[in-house]
Amino acid sequence: MKPNRNDLRTYQVQSSPCKTCPFDGETPLMLSEPRLIEVYENLLGNGQHFCHSVNNSKICRGGRNFQLKWLCTVGMLDEPTDEAFNQAMKETLER
Repeated sequence: MKPNRNDLRTYQVQSSPCKTCPFDGETPLMLSEPRLIEVYENLLGNGQHFCHSVNNSKICRGGRNFQLKWLCTVGMLDEPTDEAFNQAMKETLER
């Protein structure tokens, strides 16, 4: 499936955080404070964070896990899973 900017279900997500994932890696990449704020604002708003270790071709697993937990906490998802995220995307796009 070709990635579609309006449908995040069309993007591949890393199966696990990469070694240098700034969210959950073994040796996390350190981000400057302004960059970290930008990344979190994107994840808490309307976007995704793409994995630097695969040349930004897949969604970052660590960032997605953070986002899923937040969306579940604020009541937008029933559970913090990719399946719940994809179902919510489907319902949103069908409106």
